Parts: sequence; structure tokens; C-alpha cells
Amino acid sequence: MNNKQKGLAAISIFLVLFSGGWYANEFNKRTIHEKGLDGPNSVNVQQLDNHIVPTTGPFQPREYIRIGNRVPNRAE
Repeated sequence: MNNKQKGLAAISIFLVLFSGGWYANEFNKRTIHEKGLDGPNSVNVQQLDNHIVPTTGPFQPREYIRIGNRVPNRAE
């Protein structure tokens, strides 16, 4: 392959990927609009049923993750 064919192949691949991405973005916007998920002030935040999230201190040396309770303890 000479340089002209390589350039044409590169431009063709770029245009196919770019147009495919453009179409996917427009399809996604249209789908969101049709389902009514883009209403005004439609910001959904996960609620924790008014439970206070426990705060802990900083990680100790060599403590890379901290495993806690998955279900918060409920004061009844």
C-alpha cells in the first residue's frame, strides 16, 4: 500500500467512527427524551432514609480498603 491508500483508509475509518458516534449520541438523546427522563429539575439523588453516614478516620498504614456493614444499623 502506498501512502495515498493509507491516508484514504485512515480518513475512511475516522469518518465511519465519527459518524457512528454522532448517530449513537443523537439516538441516546432521542431515547432519553421519548422516555421523559429529561424533565426539568430531574436530578435524582440516592437517599439514605435520613440515616447519617458514619464517618471514620483516615486509613491506617497498609489499609487500602475498609470493609464495613452493607446495611446500616438501625436504632429502634
